[in-house]
Amino acid sequence: MLPISDILIRSISGYVFIVPVLLLYFLYLKKAGRKQSLIHIITVFVFCYYLFGILTVTGIGYTSKMRFCPNISLIPFLGMITGPIDTMLNVILFVPLGFFLPLLYKKYHHIKPVILIGFLFSLSVEIFQMFDWGSSDINDLITNTAGVCLGYLIYCLLAKVMSDHLREQFHANRVNELAEVLLFTIYTFAAMITVQPWVIHSLLNIR
Repeated sequence: MLPISDILIRSISGYVFIVPVLLLYFLYLKKAGRKQSLIHIITVFVFCYYLFGILTVTGIGYTSKMRFCPNISLIPFLGMITGPIDTMLNVILFVPLGFFLPLLYKKYHHIKPVILIGFLFSLSVEIFQMFDWGSSDINDLITNTAGVCLGYLIYCLLAKVMSDHLREQFHANRVNELAEVLLFTIYTFAAMITVQPWVIHSLLNIR
C-alpha cells in the first residue's frame, strides 16, 4: 500500500481538476432553478475526493504510461483467509461508497441499485488495473461489493436517528441522479489516467 503522504499527493493532484467542474455544475443548477443545499454541495465535494482516493489506493494512474498487461485471478475466495488484512482493507475501502450514495440521492435508498453501482465501480477499477496498474482479482470484486453493502447498512442505521429535514438537506434536488453519479465517476477515472499522472511525473517529478 502507498504511504499516506503519497496517497494525499496523488489524490489531490487529480482532485484539483474536478473542483472547477463541480463549481460550474452547481452554478448551472442554480441558474436553472435547481439550487442545491449547502450541505449537499459540501458532501458532494467530499464524495468526489473519496472517489479520487479509491483510485489512488488501487493504483489507477500510478504510472504515466498505459500498457495492457493483465494479471488476473479468477479463483474466488483464494487468499481471503490467508490474507485477512488485505481482505478487511478492501471491504473498508468501499464502505463510504455504500454510505454516500443513499445519503446524497433518494434513488439509492434501496440496496439493489447501491450494490449495482458499487459492483460496476469495482469492476471498472479491476479492468483499469489490467493496464499495468495492479492485479485484477475476483476477490476484490467480492470484498468491495461487501464493503458497499456494509456502508449502506451503516447509512440505514444513521438515517433512523436523523431528522427528516436533515436528510432532505443532504439529498440532491431535482437532478438526474444516475447521470450525476456517472458524471462524477467518469470524470474521476478520466482525470486519474490523464492529468493526474502528468502532474505527478512532469510537474512534481515524482516517480
